[in-house]
Formats: sequence, structure tokens, C-alpha cells
Amino acid sequence: MSIWEQQSNKIAEHKQKWEVQQNFSFSKTLLEAENEEEVKSAYIRQFSLPVKTAKWHDLTVNNVLFEFKYSVNFKSLDVASKVIAQTLYYIHRLFEDGEEHNVSHFIIADKDEAIIFKTSDYEHFYKSSIYDWKGYRPSSPDPKLVNHVKQSRIIESSRIYLITNEDDLQIFTNLLYQIISPNKAATKNSNYSNKINKKDLPLIVLPVILLFLGIVSVVVVQHKAELGDKPVPTKSTLEEISK
Repeated sequence: MSIWEQQSNKIAEHKQKWEVQQNFSFSKTLLEAENEEEVKSAYIRQFSLPVKTAKWHDLTVNNVLFEFKYSVNFKSLDVASKVIAQTLYYIHRLFEDGEEHNVSHFIIADKDEAIIFKTSDYEHFYKSSIYDWKGYRPSSPDPKLVNHVKQSRIIESSRIYLITNEDDLQIFTNLLYQIISPNKAATKNSNYSNKINKKDLPLIVLPVILLFLGIVSVVVVQHKAELGDKPVPTKSTLEEISK
């Protein structure tokens, strides 16, 4: 293969990657996902997350631990409690290594829902010795832990974000960036505000234009009324005045 052919292939490859990036839709990709790994890949791409899967859990970015599922119902307390209990197993391991302070929040997410939790809200769970951390695997956590998480009511006070909904996704995105990258959160929020302002611009400008036209109409009417009270000069009148 000649140098020119190699260059041509590289250009074609870059073009293809660029086109794929331009056509990427987070919501569509999530809805079309067929397994947990594809859900995780969509999140990594959408939020430009570095791939780091140490300590036997799905993903840790800065101070956030992610636990991904394919398609579950987080509105079900039984389901959400089990996923949270699984996540607590990973945080307990960090606690044993003295590294739990590196995770201030954890997120459980699937192809259409996500919930953000503060790690400190579950401190009394992952630091406790009453649960069997060794005899159960994280994917099949101690039933006692699952039950206690369910009874804690923390889940019920947490918002479930419908990620395929534009408004929920925007709120989730802002919160996520506030946690992992405050500067990026400010930029994203500013861009979203500008987007809203541009969209609402006709709603602001139109009333102003109508008000201006109304004022002009009133002035014209008044001016005509004033002219109507005065006699209109005739040719003979003008001749008399000129004499």
C-alpha cells in the first residue's frame, strides 16, 4: 500500500469517526442498548468519562462510583434496594482499604433511569459489621442488608431521573458535573440558559413590538384628531393671507 493510499484511508477513517460523533444521540443509544455494557458505553461517551474500572465495580470517575444495569425498575423498592446493596459492597471494600472518602456520591443507572446518592447517607451501612460482606457476592448481597436499605426510606426521598426525558437529562447532567467537575457544570448550565433565551426571544420581542405599534397608533389618532379640529386651508384663504 502506497503512502497516498495510507493517508487516504486515515482521512476516511477520521471522517467516519467524525460522522458517527455528529450523529450520536444519548437517548437513542440508551433505548437501543441490548446489555449493561452498552448502557455503560453510552454514559462514558455522553459525559466524556474516563474508563476506570478498578476495585471490581463498574466505573469510578473522580469521586463518583457508577453501578450500571441493563433494564430494571428503580421505582420498585425491592429492585432499587438490591442494586444499592450491591454498590455498598464495593464501597465497603473501599472502606476496608481506607479509601471510602474518595467516593462522595454513587449513581445507579440503567437504560432509561438513574438515581444519585450521597455516600455519607449510607455510612452506617457500609461501615457496619452486622452484614455478611464475605459470604455473599455483591451481585447477590446479604438479604439483611437489602432489607435494611429498603426500610431506611432513603430511596423514597431520592429523585429518579428519566434519562430519556430532555428536562430530566439536563437536571441530571448539571448535578453530575457539579459533583465531578464544577467548572464544566457552569459552562453546561450557561449554554443551556443561552439555548433557552434564544428559544424564548420571540416571546420577549413580540410584546415589545406590539406595544410600540400601539403607542404609534395612539399618537397618530391623536394627531389626526387635532388636525380635524382646525379648518383646512383653501386656495382663497391662502390668497387672502398672502395679501
